[in-house]
Amino acid sequence: MKLPALLPALLCTLAMAGCEQKSAAPPAAAPQPAAGAVPQPSSAAQSVPQQLPALYSGTLPCADCPGIRFDLDLRANHVYVLRMTYLERDTSVDDIGQWSIQEDEVLTLTGSGERPSAWAIRDVDTLSKLDIEGKPIESNLNYTIVRQPDYTALEPHLTMRGLYRYMADAAQFEECLTGLKLPVAMEGDNVALQTAYATVRREPGTAVLASVEGRIAPRPAMEGDRTVDMLVVDRFVRFWPNESCGARGVTHDLVSTRWVLTRLNDEPVDVSKLQREPFIALEGNEHRVFGNGSCNRVVGAYETEGERITFKQLALTRMACPNMDFEAAFGKALNAATRWKISGAHLELFDADGKVVARFEERNL
Repeated sequence: MKLPALLPALLCTLAMAGCEQKSAAPPAAAPQPAAGAVPQPSSAAQSVPQQLPALYSGTLPCADCPGIRFDLDLRANHVYVLRMTYLERDTSVDDIGQWSIQEDEVLTLTGSGERPSAWAIRDVDTLSKLDIEGKPIESNLNYTIVRQPDYTALEPHLTMRGLYRYMADAAQFEECLTGLKLPVAMEGDNVALQTAYATVRREPGTAVLASVEGRIAPRPAMEGDRTVDMLVVDRFVRFWPNESCGARGVTHDLVSTRWVLTRLNDEPVDVSKLQREPFIALEGNEHRVFGNGSCNRVVGAYETEGERITFKQLALTRMACPNMDFEAAFGKALNAATRWKISGAHLELFDADGKVVARFEERNL
């Protein structure tokens, strides 16, 4: 922990004002910060969570446009909403996720992107964007966003995944990235969502993973003179009955993990219609793969190089089963795989055209 006696000098530096301190050593002897270095007062990281919610805004450089306006809505429940607006394009992209503050006073945003984004906390009012490696960006251009004097909550509009359940004339959607439990507004495409749920849920009140396009917006609460955040469904996409959100903040390894098939060529896998749960597991030392196609055992080998993957010598045992077409399609998808990606508890395999041919979920026994 940094000594409290250093705080006055650091705060003066942030204010860009002179501040004279009594010291036996001359000021010139103090080391100068490297170019692009970001001041990190020890009190800043503690102050930010104590003054939420807050909206930070600013326009940052863009390679092929006049700039990108960043609006970052930090909320007290470790949830953030980020809106990036590309100037002169009339295009905005929203994202939601969870924020955390690391020991080095870096604000980390973990959302739908392949990797988290990082912002240095200069003070309670100023955040500086860091590069993809979490280091300061050495540039004369502006990479900071500042706290706005008046807070206005952003209403994100995006595609969301979450666990949907309907019971006692009320519906709830638990968003996967944030864990937000949102009542579902009785508007938009809500009827289609509710109707489809009745056909896929195993019993009333069972949570089923759903994909929707929608907004998180305030609506009147059922009781009292107040508003609450609700999910407004603009378009129901589909349900994924054999899939869950997975544990937030946990990423599993490609090898030594039992990967259960949940989607095959973007179609949900209905385990209730199969004899066994189809899965694969990759062994690291000898690069062997084994698993089950739903009836017959799967064996073979694989090779990886970075994100590239190739399955070789795949074979299934020859037991006669009622799901032979499914097993053949499963084997074809594995043979077509050229690239892999893991997001938390989910593994996706892509073919040479970039199409997802199989999606798996970690379910270690």
